[in-house]
Amino acid sequence: MRTLIACLLLIVAPIAGVIAYKEYRARYSIPQPQWNARGEVLFFNATWCGPCRQMKPIVAQMRRQGYRLRDVDVDRNRALAEKYSIRAVPTFVFLENGSEVNRVSGGTTAEHLRALCAKPAYNR
Repeated sequence: MRTLIACLLLIVAPIAGVIAYKEYRARYSIPQPQWNARGEVLFFNATWCGPCRQMKPIVAQMRRQGYRLRDVDVDRNRALAEKYSIRAVPTFVFLENGSEVNRVSGGTTAEHLRALCAKPAYNR
């Protein structure tokens, strides 16, 4: 009886592991940004970060105004954070055609973000 249970576990465990891994990837990864000729800003943040929480309303307001800002939680999207070498949060990475053209680390003002987004690549 123990042998039968052990054999069943050896068959079921790898399948359950694959299903759990796929579910984890589907739930906690964001799709790669769709690059276009215009720019985009990745807002790297964390739920435990005080300055990030202060920046959230500013980012939400700018998004409502038509700016292309994408939230990226560094704890849930480690691969993307590693790709852009994020060492501190909050960090804003400005992209043009998928390539980084500018970066701002730490909290900043809405006016500063708007000024950076006023460049031709980021026009609304």
